Amino acid sequence: MTPWEVAVAQADVTGHLILYTQAPIVKKMRVRGVLPGPDGAPTVRIALGRRKATVTDLLTIYEIPLFRQDEMLLPWEAVSRVRHEAGEVRFYSGGQVDHVLDTPLIRLAEDVPGEELPEDRAYSLLTALNCPAPGYEEREKAESLLVGFLYLSEGRMRLYVRHQGDPDVVACDVRFTEAGPAVIAEVFSRSKERELFEEPEDDPHCTAVLDLTH
Repeated sequence: MTPWEVAVAQADVTGHLILYTQAPIVKKMRVRGVLPGPDGAPTVRIALGRRKATVTDLLTIYEIPLFRQDEMLLPWEAVSRVRHEAGEVRFYSGGQVDHVLDTPLIRLAEDVPGEELPEDRAYSLLTALNCPAPGYEEREKAESLLVGFLYLSEGRMRLYVRHQGDPDVVACDVRFTEAGPAVIAEVFSRSKERELFEEPEDDPHCTAVLDLTH
């Protein structure tokens, strides 16, 4: 798969998982971040935490392959895999467990079982009729994509952006209280202004950070 195909797959999963920032994905846990695989890896990382958790108090991050035998991971499969793993206590081999952002990182194998629940199908049906998400072809032709997000402290969010023809991921930090139309319009345009970039420090999911909280 090409780097842009990876970005399209990441954007597809990201768009679907936004729902679970507002409602639990399993038990009382919510999605508090969706992170693109570091260095262009064809994976997606899903960060779980309590309702108000930020990057400083996440519970677990699950890493899932985006492709299986060249077939793209469906968004509901990502949801199902997270539910399967986080729904009960599990034990993992040392090779599956790591740490990132001071949080346990669990790498899931490609053959984790998954099942789409009736409520997932209902959500897909209703959103398709009322507020259809961009299709694969639309995302593939887009100039820029949102490939992830992460709740930060102090009312901020980090948005991970990819641009067509550029393999790098740029992170844009925004503040909720200022996330009006002007800031939203800036995310894709200003994330191309390399002279404004800063080092990502301890975040391996991007190559640069752009601070739009000022």
